[in-house]
Amino acid sequence: MRVKSLHQVSLTVKDLDAAIEFYRDILGLPLIARFDHGVKLAFIDIGTTRLMLEEGEGVVSGSVIYLYVDDIYSAVAEVKVKGVEVAGEPHAIHHDVDGIFGTAGESEYMAFLKDPSGNLIALAQRKVPVS
Repeated sequence: MRVKSLHQVSLTVKDLDAAIEFYRDILGLPLIARFDHGVKLAFIDIGTTRLMLEEGEGVVSGSVIYLYVDDIYSAVAEVKVKGVEVAGEPHAIHHDVDGIFGTAGESEYMAFLKDPSGNLIALAQRKVPVS
């Protein structure tokens, strides 16, 4: 067996309509499909990976979805204007001196926000740190 890529990630959401609005309208991710046949599901396109949203009464996932963005500071400012709860402002989490995760000398920055169900979403960007 050879795993080629991550195909799909799923999250339980409390309100499918609110979740679609968040991922499609606020984060700008394309809605692939929605199904309301007993189980309410929506599929969101995140590049080569699908995000499956399933409406349910379950506990909010302990998983975190990490989304790579071009400009983390602009992205956070944009979602704040749209009323999104920011759970952690942009900050450097790792200075990659040896280039383990990308270009040597860059730092990985992250910010955290919550979707309408309380699921944690991370925004990530790699860049040369400002001194």
